[in-house]
Amino acid sequence: MGRISSGWALTKQSWAVLKNDRSLVIFPILSAVFAAIALVVIWVPTVITAGLLQNGTVDENNPIIAVGAVVTIYTSTFTVIFFNVALAACAARSLRGEDTRVGEGISAAMGRIGPILGWTLVAGTVGLILQILENRFPIAGRIAVWIAGAAWAIATFFVIPVIALEGTGPFRSLKRSVQVVKAKWGEGATGQVAISAVTGLIVFVLVLAGFGAGFALFSAGLAPLGIAVGAVAAAAVIVVAIVSSALNSIFRVAVYQYAATGQAPAAFDAQLVQTAFGAGTRRA
Repeated sequence: MGRISSGWALTKQSWAVLKNDRSLVIFPILSAVFAAIALVVIWVPTVITAGLLQNGTVDENNPIIAVGAVVTIYTSTFTVIFFNVALAACAARSLRGEDTRVGEGISAAMGRIGPILGWTLVAGTVGLILQILENRFPIAGRIAVWIAGAAWAIATFFVIPVIALEGTGPFRSLKRSVQVVKAKWGEGATGQVAISAVTGLIVFVLVLAGFGAGFALFSAGLAPLGIAVGAVAAAAVIVVAIVSSALNSIFRVAVYQYAATGQAPAAFDAQLVQTAFGAGTRRA
């Protein structure tokens, strides 16, 4: 079976797991909601304190703005990591055929709060450094920063499942993630690419058809209907993004379990998991 076919099959198997345990999709929603609340809590006092409502201009050198930006980075990073760990913990149980609840995932993440805080510090700092470097270098330097960012993303691919299932600290989790990547990455994570490609294609179709139809209706004098169609399309895009996030987490947990134990979860085909991560078959 070719890599594209294998990746597509893995996507369908991840989708089957999500359909059987729809509570898993709640975690990306909670992550987005709490991230939005955090933004309001951080930036309302920041804007007032910095006097932006009075002069209407943004001074990039204002230390208050800088502090707000840094706090936002770390807070957003913590929120994403916390709910991804909760999702990974529930996904592991779901892959074993057990029923899961949102509260169980939250409890599991609370039990890993130390590693989560540690990884927040590491991931947030690396992200902040990369962002600073990207803003200060010319195009050639930015390309180097993008490459470094891509390498970091690959190295940390399995950190969330490691924290959720093993409860190790940030550096041990990173080391373990790199070990699994080396053992199972092979020529490319085609399953991950397939999930992103499928959801990306759906988003493209929704944007093209939904917003295109909305604009056409608006131009034809049917503004209320055009706005309604555009709103429906936007809501559909958000739903697809949430589902994509859940599918990605399920897939990573499944492949990590396969790498750690040599056995794929019951919901996944072991040969497909192995094929998706290249020719290397050695245990991590």
